[in-house]
Amino acid sequence: MHKKMTRIIVLCLLSITSGLFAFSASAEPEATAAEPASLYERLGAWDGISKVVADTIALHVKNPTISHYFKDTDLDKLHGHVTAFFAAGTGGPANYEGRDMTSTHAAMGMSDEDFQSAVADVLTAVKMNGLGEQEQADVEAILMSLKPAVMGTGGS
Repeated sequence: MHKKMTRIIVLCLLSITSGLFAFSASAEPEATAAEPASLYERLGAWDGISKVVADTIALHVKNPTISHYFKDTDLDKLHGHVTAFFAAGTGGPANYEGRDMTSTHAAMGMSDEDFQSAVADVLTAVKMNGLGEQEQADVEAILMSLKPAVMGTGGS
């Protein structure tokens, strides 16, 4: 049960950020000297993303709406997986080879309230780390684009 729940939680957070890869691939063409930095770079590269992920996990664990998803979870392992996933999804050097969003969340039975609460935590962590309004908007757009896959109502 512990391993299954840990896997579900890891995959949940990884899935929420999985759309970052698709978003950055479609929203940010191949960079040139005249083009703006990738979302990965604007978020502070690996160290910045790692801090946002750590703050997000801390908020999730304290959040009464979704904290039950993190019971008996190896938070250090979760942090490593989500950071790598988030980095890959925003144009960084990490590589993610995990499951798709729909199969990851299928057994979780997340409610709309759970999803909105998780998104609010991520956006709070982004703001806590002093990131600009554009970065906040980009992260929010990515998270909202993932809702159908996370909720099992379409997409992957």
